[in-house]
Amino acid sequence: MCGISGIFDLSGKPVDARVVDAIRDALAHRGPDDFGTFTDGHVGLAHRRLSIIDLEHGHEPMIDPESGVVLTFNGEIYNFRELREVLLDRGHTFRTRSDTEVLLKSYLEWGEDLCTKFNGMFAFAIWDPRKKLLVLARDRMGIKPLYWTKIGEQVVFASENKAFFRHPDFRAEADIDAISSYLTFRQAVGDISFFKGVHKLMPGHIMTIQGREIRERAYWTLPIPNIGEDKGAAYYQELTEDLLSKAVSRRMVSDVPVGAYLSGGVDSSIVAALMVKDSAREIRTYSVGYKEAGYDEAAFAHAVADHIGTQHEHLLLEESDYFEEWRKLIRHNDIPISIPHEIALHQLSAHMKQHVSVALSGEGADELFGGYGRVQRSPMDWNKVAFARRLLGGKLSNWIASRPALKDTAYSWLRFENQMQHFFERYNWIPFEEKWHLLSDDAMQKIDGDKRTIGVFEKLFDDVARCDPYDRVLHAFQRVHLQALLSRLDMMSMASALEARVPFVDHELIEAVVNIPYWHKMRWNSPLQRARALFHTSFEASEWLDTNKVLIRRMAEDLVPKDIAYRKKLGFPTPLDRWMESEMKDVAKDVLLDKTSRERGIFDHDEVNNLLNHRQDLPYDFYGKKVWMMMNVELWLREVVDAANTEPESARQAVS
Repeated sequence: MCGISGIFDLSGKPVDARVVDAIRDALAHRGPDDFGTFTDGHVGLAHRRLSIIDLEHGHEPMIDPESGVVLTFNGEIYNFRELREVLLDRGHTFRTRSDTEVLLKSYLEWGEDLCTKFNGMFAFAIWDPRKKLLVLARDRMGIKPLYWTKIGEQVVFASENKAFFRHPDFRAEADIDAISSYLTFRQAVGDISFFKGVHKLMPGHIMTIQGREIRERAYWTLPIPNIGEDKGAAYYQELTEDLLSKAVSRRMVSDVPVGAYLSGGVDSSIVAALMVKDSAREIRTYSVGYKEAGYDEAAFAHAVADHIGTQHEHLLLEESDYFEEWRKLIRHNDIPISIPHEIALHQLSAHMKQHVSVALSGEGADELFGGYGRVQRSPMDWNKVAFARRLLGGKLSNWIASRPALKDTAYSWLRFENQMQHFFERYNWIPFEEKWHLLSDDAMQKIDGDKRTIGVFEKLFDDVARCDPYDRVLHAFQRVHLQALLSRLDMMSMASALEARVPFVDHELIEAVVNIPYWHKMRWNSPLQRARALFHTSFEASEWLDTNKVLIRRMAEDLVPKDIAYRKKLGFPTPLDRWMESEMKDVAKDVLLDKTSRERGIFDHDEVNNLLNHRQDLPYDFYGKKVWMMMNVELWLREVVDAANTEPESARQAVS
């Protein structure tokens, strides 16, 4: 796991090595063990290394002595040993034991098709001097980040946005569409970026630059569910167990100590248990929580650790710990923090780094196997709405939905003409209409009805139009929701140079699981309970009348205590509503209602003031989450965007 960056000058002018070094060292936290820079006329590649495999070798950028091809690489290729044997049979020779050299030789053997050979997480850049060609690529699911932008005649790329701030000609400007997307979906969805002119290289994509021509294409896309013959629960259970066990085993390959995040939930517990089965060494596990009752899972994590035999540590955080780290972490993150518990995750990762350099985590299980029941059961609600609209007709349905007495009830859902609109009702942090009241007139004009954000979902739902409504929602979570989690995990772990690996986001596992019928993932507890669900919403029925993640829970029965295997999801909560009764409310007013925020003109001052003074009675700390997200936007604009443009001259003179 490392940090990569580089520059390609489209005009053919030589790049300044000092600028290449500067953007490289903005990523020093990602790679404290080694660094390097390569320049060749109009191209510069740079690297910060965190040594995980072949600690003594694998210096980057790595140059092939015969062809002159150069590589800078972030991530891990888990099947590199198998590929090494294939490449040896085809006549290639190796100087190191690293997966980096295997990637480099793979390019020499398969060219731009190399990514299809890999099982792993990666972002890399290859300079081929023979063709004057720069190749950028990112892993299938986007576990590892890669951004790029044009600054004058130069294409600049990096693992994190902060590297661009070190280029003397870059000016940071916030994208209002990204801010609006974030407030509703806690991330800039799809190809929207928080900085104008900055692009994400999308998951599963490869980009080439040659001369002045920039091309981007997908080499892999998340499969559209294609449910054929139902092969039965036993078959799918065996398939899941086999593929997940292999995925965990692959991610145990390391020349440094390996540990695990262990919350005490079923996902992290099953990963830790499989690690213990796969390793002859003792596994260390870690968890974190808050002192407030109901916000700490220490007892569950310790129960799992005792059962499977890991050495476990638990951190307990207080409100003061959170606020002390908040601003500092926003500055580091360089985009708004997506989830309140990122602060806790960062502090836990920093503690873990004292003992291990690699940690496995459970991200991806909920998206694949239906773990977010309240939303992923929402097709049950949509099917009722669709049936009623067909029965009543559109005009009568809309009239019923518009009755004031039925506002905020399930009857108001009759206004939705398609499943995407209903999905937005169930899946949001700040609903569109509420957010639009909170934004200023100027911001509303710029976002144009959230056209860009909604367009991402329109394309997504078009892609799965022929699928069952349940598979449409699961696909949306895999395409959109998971991106926020993977980005969060990468940033918070790499802030402390800890490499996080995610077995559930193994592409071979994903390609199999998406085609498992949804009723084997989320199952009604009985025919009677399914009938009872007709009179309840998905929020009410989930994990009461049904069981989610059935395949995972059944696998867990043989690995962890049964009460852990069937625990309800807590979701790593942060006590924001309680904090809004004390210090956080005062801080929110200071941030959101002061002169700086008013003059910036993104939020409507009166509407924000009304929100802060009229507490909403919502479950799962959603009132606190809304305020927290708005605070993140304004703090990010101050701590990152404003700061980047008012940096002391000495910081820019170093690279001018």
